Amino acid sequence: MSLAMRAGAGSPLPVDSDRWWRVAAEFSLAVADAIEDAAGMQIGTVGLKWPNDLVVRNIEGGVTQSFRKVGGVLAEAGDAGSDAAWLIVGLGLNVRGDVARLDPALSATATSLEIATGRPIDREALFTDAVARLEGRLGALAEGRFDVANWRSRQLLEGCTVDLEVAAGEIVTGIVAGHDGASGALILSVDGTERAILAGEVTKVVRIAIP
Repeated sequence: MSLAMRAGAGSPLPVDSDRWWRVAAEFSLAVADAIEDAAGMQIGTVGLKWPNDLVVRNIEGGVTQSFRKVGGVLAEAGDAGSDAAWLIVGLGLNVRGDVARLDPALSATATSLEIATGRPIDREALFTDAVARLEGRLGALAEGRFDVANWRSRQLLEGCTVDLEVAAGEIVTGIVAGHDGASGALILSVDGTERAILAGEVTKVVRIAIP
């Protein structure tokens, strides 16, 4: 599933390219809502793992005990600041399939919706619902409204100690203190000092009582 858009009157693409990440965020939220509806999951079961992963939480006693990745959202953009500015957002989602056939390193952390729920998922209905939800979200974004509360509430890593690769070979370890709704940054507390990380990859998570 992919989405392409250009700048211009009526476009949901924000004028300020620093906020283009919100398009991908709304894409993730629309899909998360659609997954929960299609799979009969309780609201909040699908979480977001910064910066772009969709995960299914294993919730026991109101606490997330573990999680596995079911998909991811990626974005590519160009010509920022010009009338020809463009943004492409793509989604990959594991609906079916035998995760055990993956590389062992992936099968330990990944799953599919049908494996996670133990029930068949209507892919066409899921796609149609996600598109309808995305249209509403992009309409709101075009009017300057971003669903920051939902974006923050679905974030998975707050309170966790993580290893974060911020550049090739450069790993920073810290505690996730929050997620910035203005910039999309991960707020990482490193030795008591907070840093706003705009880009990177979480390579290791030490989970601690995720609510």
